[in-house]
Amino acid sequence: MTRSVLWILLLLVKFSVKRTLADDFPSLITANATMAIILDQEYLDNRYEAVYTEVQVVIERVLREDLKNGGLYVTYYSWPSVNLKKDYTAVLTVANCDNTWKLFREARIETLLLLALTDPDCPRLPPTEAIMVPITAGGEELPQVLLDLKSSQALRWKSSIVLHDDTFARDMISRVAIAVTTESPDGYVRPMTVSLFKIRAHIQEWERRKSIRRTLLNLPTNYIGRNFLAIVTTSIMENIMEVAKDLGMVEPFSQWMYVISDTNAEKSNISSVLPLIGEGENVAFAYNVTEKDPKCKAGITCHCGELLRSFVLALSRMIREEKAVYGQISDEEWETIRPTKKERRDIILDIMTNHLKTTSVCSNCTTWKIQSAQYWGTEYQANYDNKAVQNYVEEEWNIANTPKKTSKFLDVGTWKPNDGVQLTDVLFPHVDHGFRNKNLHIVTYHNPPWQIISYNESGVPGVMRGVVMDILTQLAKKLNFTYTMHVIPVAIPRANDTEELSYNATEEGQLPTTTIPMEILNLVNQDKVFLAAVGATVNEKYKRFINYTIPISIQPYNFIVSRPRELSRLYLFMAPFTAETWLCLATCLIMMGPLLYLVNRFSPFYEQKGYVVAKLGLNRINNCFWYIYGALLQQGGMYLPQADSGRIIIGTWWLVVIVLVTTYCGNLVAFLTFPKIEIPITTVGQLVRKSSSVTWSTKSGSFLEEFLIETDEPKYKRLLDGMTFNTEISMDMIESVRQGKHVYIDWKSNLQYIMKKEFLQNDRCDFALGIEDFLDEQIAIIMPRDSAYLALINTEITRLHQMGFIQRWLKEYLPKKDRCWNVGKAIEVNNHTVNLDDMQGSFLVLLIGCILGLCVIMMECMWFKRRQLKEQVVIKPFVK
Repeated sequence: MTRSVLWILLLLVKFSVKRTLADDFPSLITANATMAIILDQEYLDNRYEAVYTEVQVVIERVLREDLKNGGLYVTYYSWPSVNLKKDYTAVLTVANCDNTWKLFREARIETLLLLALTDPDCPRLPPTEAIMVPITAGGEELPQVLLDLKSSQALRWKSSIVLHDDTFARDMISRVAIAVTTESPDGYVRPMTVSLFKIRAHIQEWERRKSIRRTLLNLPTNYIGRNFLAIVTTSIMENIMEVAKDLGMVEPFSQWMYVISDTNAEKSNISSVLPLIGEGENVAFAYNVTEKDPKCKAGITCHCGELLRSFVLALSRMIREEKAVYGQISDEEWETIRPTKKERRDIILDIMTNHLKTTSVCSNCTTWKIQSAQYWGTEYQANYDNKAVQNYVEEEWNIANTPKKTSKFLDVGTWKPNDGVQLTDVLFPHVDHGFRNKNLHIVTYHNPPWQIISYNESGVPGVMRGVVMDILTQLAKKLNFTYTMHVIPVAIPRANDTEELSYNATEEGQLPTTTIPMEILNLVNQDKVFLAAVGATVNEKYKRFINYTIPISIQPYNFIVSRPRELSRLYLFMAPFTAETWLCLATCLIMMGPLLYLVNRFSPFYEQKGYVVAKLGLNRINNCFWYIYGALLQQGGMYLPQADSGRIIIGTWWLVVIVLVTTYCGNLVAFLTFPKIEIPITTVGQLVRKSSSVTWSTKSGSFLEEFLIETDEPKYKRLLDGMTFNTEISMDMIESVRQGKHVYIDWKSNLQYIMKKEFLQNDRCDFALGIEDFLDEQIAIIMPRDSAYLALINTEITRLHQMGFIQRWLKEYLPKKDRCWNVGKAIEVNNHTVNLDDMQGSFLVLLIGCILGLCVIMMECMWFKRRQLKEQVVIKPFVK
């Protein structure tokens, strides 16, 4: 028994705690709903009694006719300072804007449903938590329309330029300015910075155009933005559109919102401005389509009646649904699953919103229509809108007969006092969704590495890649378009059709990027394609017909030369000293022998000491010479002078020998470690100075050729004078470069292709690049001359540069680094083992010494024989 009581107590505590934490509010099945009706007497003033009476009548009627389930207690208040912490289900308020928001914040804390009628120009309460109806007089709803556009986040501008004509009263413009600069009390909608400019409307049309032009030209758009809110009449709207288009102020980065108030349900056709809307423009319209019918209902009492009836119907329906569930489960289960206070509020709000949309008649005649122009990509749109393809290629294409499509208006929403702004699409569809998945015409041709097109066995283009194609893929994703690619057949020469290399797919020949195929040039010039997906050199002569994006790559010019070779090491033993040093050393060697002899021979030291001076030792000049020579080789002599004068000469010579030998040995080690390289051609200046020994050439029709013809710099003039122009890279020319007789000038990347190709074929590093890039060639994508999307494409290409994508794609199509990459620029320090090449000079000296020794000994023998013959006594026989 005790255990059963304990379990019951635990269950009661559990349910009690859960209800306290989740929703401490009675169920509508066990308790009636309650409603507080707050009619602010100060706000209603002399209308208070009439409104109060009417509300009571409405409450009695709807409770009697529409409340079929449950009950509703209603409490009336004539001031907004009400304690909403009581168990209310909903609150109906008629008060000014400040008190309405104050009551909403209190209702939000208590999770109450708030139904509010308030001032015009009041920020609308969050539609997920409350229903608010601003009571606007006929023709005075313009500020509320703009305020609701901002509150609904349809206008997400931080700043705007407001253009208005003088048909609007000053008070109305002030209300508009306050509406768009107002911050919502909950801080959800941020204020907007506004710059107001007035346009005179009651003048002749040409003067009005002049005034509009002057106003627009003086706008500092770099500081106040490019978002324009034009609150004008229909006729002035057309003038503004024409002048703004003529000034180039309507482009992809600007947004124009035209608010037209002089229209109505009978006069609401603004399609006449369609021809004024072009490619790349973001234009939206909000115009009045209010019906002028005496039967249209409006006012506080009308809205009160609708809101109360709708609430009672929603409450009755919810109670009925709760009872249906409650009747099938136990009380404990019901307490667990019954709706919380917030869930009940949200369900009732949802039922009321749907009911009012279909049955509301109060202020229903007041309507504004919101439309946006949908034009981006219309002129370039292909006839494959239903195909989500990007690499589709037509075999036959007659774009000249492709019909031009026209722009159209896109219905994006409406505004009514009850609902506020109801959007079915974004206000500026191209700002949020780019080209909205349009399929556009694009043209290209095969020219690696910029655009690489692979053909199948039937000769039909298939896989497309390359730097430009990778960029185009990213542009399509970012700007939300697909494309139909048209490949123009252009023949590209190959240096050798029998060559098959596997290092890269771009081993085929290239067309000069300075030359644009005429077919592509005509299509772009005639504005038939969105862009030409080709890498082309930015060239001023073509800018009369086409335009270029910002560079996708900067290709520097360089030249390729024969790899600097290591000089012969036969005379390595002489390398540490220059010829002048060796000459001075030989002179000293020759002079020191006689000097030592004279000092030693004529010194009085020997006579003073009584030494016998013999004709031996240092008293002979040849012995002095050999002594000096031996000391130079760090060998001592048999004789040393006894006199101090001679010893000073010998000591000084030994000091000189120590310095000479130490310097020589150190430099010799350096020359063994760092082989001496022949002087290479590394700069253009060195190249033109060697015009007598080498020739040079480049590709004909290149940007370099045009630059050299136009420049006045003497160095480049000399380069042009000795230049020859080739149509292709021949094997004979490559061989001439390898032999050091020729220098070839081209893009650095093209020269790297040549080096890579020769390395793969011969496994040798026979070539080197110059150390300076002396000219840059800009490569860009081609677009129509007056394309509205040039700045947009440039912005996206800049973004790809900043993110490093284009640099990465370039590396993919350039040759990979190998051991020949830095040849000619630096010499690596390696552990060097002395070999025969290093020592051949020493053996040569030994050979010369042996030969000289043999020659001298032969001369000595001959001299000896000759003396013997002279000294021989001739003995004659005695004759008697």
